[in-house]
Amino acid sequence: MKKILLSIVMSLLSIAGFAQEIPFKISKSELFKDEFKHSNIALAEDDGNGGILLVRTYSGGMFSGSYGYYFEHYDSNMKLIKEYEYNPKESKDVKQSGILGLISNGDEINIINFLYNKTEKAFICVSMTANIADFNFKSKELFRINSEEVKRFGMFSRVSDFDGDSGASMIVNEDRTAFAITVDIKDKESETHKIYLFDNQLNKKIEHIFKRDIKDRKFRYENIDVSKDASTLYLLGKVYSDDAKKKKEGGRYQYELTRITNDNQKTQVFDTDEHFSASLKAIVFSDRVTCIGFYSDRNDNRYKGISYFELDPITLDIKKSKFNPFTEQFMVDKYGKDKDKELRNLSFRRILITTNNDIIFNAEEFYITTHTYSTPNGGMVTRTLFHYDDIVSAKINPSGDIVWARNINKRQVSSGDNPYLSYTSTARGNDAYFFINAGEKVKKLRNDRIQFGQTSNKRSNLNVIRVNQNGDFDFQEILDDKDNEVPFMVSDGILSGDSVYFLGQKGKKKQLLKVTL
Repeated sequence: MKKILLSIVMSLLSIAGFAQEIPFKISKSELFKDEFKHSNIALAEDDGNGGILLVRTYSGGMFSGSYGYYFEHYDSNMKLIKEYEYNPKESKDVKQSGILGLISNGDEINIINFLYNKTEKAFICVSMTANIADFNFKSKELFRINSEEVKRFGMFSRVSDFDGDSGASMIVNEDRTAFAITVDIKDKESETHKIYLFDNQLNKKIEHIFKRDIKDRKFRYENIDVSKDASTLYLLGKVYSDDAKKKKEGGRYQYELTRITNDNQKTQVFDTDEHFSASLKAIVFSDRVTCIGFYSDRNDNRYKGISYFELDPITLDIKKSKFNPFTEQFMVDKYGKDKDKELRNLSFRRILITTNNDIIFNAEEFYITTHTYSTPNGGMVTRTLFHYDDIVSAKINPSGDIVWARNINKRQVSSGDNPYLSYTSTARGNDAYFFINAGEKVKKLRNDRIQFGQTSNKRSNLNVIRVNQNGDFDFQEILDDKDNEVPFMVSDGILSGDSVYFLGQKGKKKQLLKVTL
């Protein structure tokens, strides 16, 4: 009996040990209603006086065709100072239009739009720019490309033509001082992109044609990163070459990192030897370029650890190549004890850089399942489920070694893409933070583990999880569902300084939440 009581006490102490005080401050806006149901925070910029300028996109739904922006200026207590609605009006010559992104340069906001002008038979990239004092938007053309050059995408593409990097995309550097735009160019024999780099004053820094002599379908674009001085682009691609096919072990592909400046282009080829790295991400520092991702020794969707490559930012010489297996602590988090298992279905979520230039590499165990059922009248119904399961996080130091790796157990499922599930991550100092919605109770698992459970659009409690510089984690509920009139879209959090902003919605009612760490 004493042993049973002792066991119960120890379990309660273990659960209590997780519940530490995490310093934070919460501010909410007043409840409000918009004309349009669908809305998301697209940008958050500090106003220099403790307040914030928020930009929200809105749309009228699939069949409406209406879209636009709400510009909202709040003080430090989330009291609305000023608001403005902007509904872009396209000319009759514009057949297709899509917003690539937003970037600001202090008092000015730039909306970057990529459109097709059927009269001029050209794809044109324009910036709609306004000062936040008057929101008097003016259009400026950044570049144009003859329509015959551009590989069709979106409503113009055929399924057989589509590949993952079709169309145009915009990449903003970490300091938000510059942005790059890449456009897929039509070429049956070669992977070809036109790439442009602008600073946040809309000055063009680079115009470059990236070309790889390999069929488009054999080149997979991984990502682009921009140097901090806004003068250099780094493009990472995954290539299925003839030489890579001859490998006896590992993946039948190679990675290629290309350094692009206004004067030249240089490429470094490397592969993951006997390992499989299904995907890598390039991260640019002032003194190095790193490529980081998950790897496996079996196949491309059973991950065993984290691969790390370090290259010289000028010469692209490979300085380090490491394959870090998941730590014993990680395996205990995941399975309760050290087991010879690997993860499946990991999706990148966000890469964070600490004050010590450590990399915090975050992912989620995300996958989709379909289930077919028989109906009473003899018919068949197919249901698709979106699973948002465990959070995977690891810290890598500047030497490429794992400082810690943790698995946060989570089980969430939805019948569609659901912004109230998943999570938003950020870093403050050398600690990592994760914001998630969860049910009323945190489930106790074996081996002193916990699991965050299911939530719904109508009922969710907002929690913050902290992983400190040593890899120890704790958590705290910061908003109880009973105290909120709306649940918050936790996967769409926007970061600005030490604060994270969330939009909440229930029916027509909306509210903005600011959480400062």
